[in-house]
Amino acid sequence: MASIQVLHRKSGKRYRVQFMKNGKRIGKVFSRKKDAELYIAQLTVNDQLADSLTDSTLSSLTISQANKEFLEQYSGKCSSMKQRLSFWSSNYGDICIGKFTRFHIKQGMNKLNEIGYAPATLNRFKAAISAVFTYLGDEYDVPINPARQVRQQKENNARCRYLSDEERIILLDTVKKSYWNKLYLLVLLAITTGARRGDLIKLRWSDINFTARTATVDVTKNGEPRVLPLTTDVVKELSKYREIGGGYIFNHPSKLNEYFRNFDCHWRSALIEAKIDNFKFHDLRHTAASYLAMANIQIGQIADILGHKTLDVTKRYIHLSTGHKANVINDVMGGIS
Repeated sequence: MASIQVLHRKSGKRYRVQFMKNGKRIGKVFSRKKDAELYIAQLTVNDQLADSLTDSTLSSLTISQANKEFLEQYSGKCSSMKQRLSFWSSNYGDICIGKFTRFHIKQGMNKLNEIGYAPATLNRFKAAISAVFTYLGDEYDVPINPARQVRQQKENNARCRYLSDEERIILLDTVKKSYWNKLYLLVLLAITTGARRGDLIKLRWSDINFTARTATVDVTKNGEPRVLPLTTDVVKELSKYREIGGGYIFNHPSKLNEYFRNFDCHWRSALIEAKIDNFKFHDLRHTAASYLAMANIQIGQIADILGHKTLDVTKRYIHLSTGHKANVINDVMGGIS
């Protein structure tokens, strides 16, 4: 016998029709209760319809179609979601979701590994397709999620590459000469605030308080707002481009009302010219944390400045603090004997 279950979603109420047929549980979600009731009425008088629905979603909906449907309603913050699902669509798009198994997930992750993606990135690709199957479970009562049957890759978060004093001077001098005139401002902000790339590149002029010398990030990766204190140098550089209104500070050079998401060609050119190897934009965040640690700032304060929810991530910088103290002790006390 079919029944209606009320679902409470962020976008409002949904109505899930559930029924058993041929030993299988089938479901379909509607935005209006009237449509759900009509669907039950059709099932009651049409046995053939119920039989055909038993395997319809699993056997007819392809990975490409499922990914497309998921993206149409996706409102999350991950800017790479489309790109990651594109990988699954390109390689397995014609496979029906009912025939998409853990074997395909493992095979896909092996392909990504051969390309050279890090374990943490492989996990993000797996999480993307898992999110699609979670959505299908909510919307169509699809009872499977093959991504959950594949073990997470062991991530190594110990990377702590940061700029030496000499590298910092060379890099800042180089980005000042960049073809993109705001690269110096962006790099200076990253080093002095320790903020993430995505939070900085999306800043608007309305987020800047020149009087208080702060920048406000409404929602960070951790889902919480952050206020970034700005140094005198940053405020001075911001003042060169100051605008009235709420437009993006790092606006796209040719697209109106868009931020300059993909500035990487200018960033890579600067690294090549500065002859700085094995360095990513995110390492500017490590640089900020490392400088704070070497200045003997308490670990709790560093975590607060960087917006870490726990101290586990921040602890990677402790050795820099103790190492710096050892150098100071050696300089002062080394000749006593």
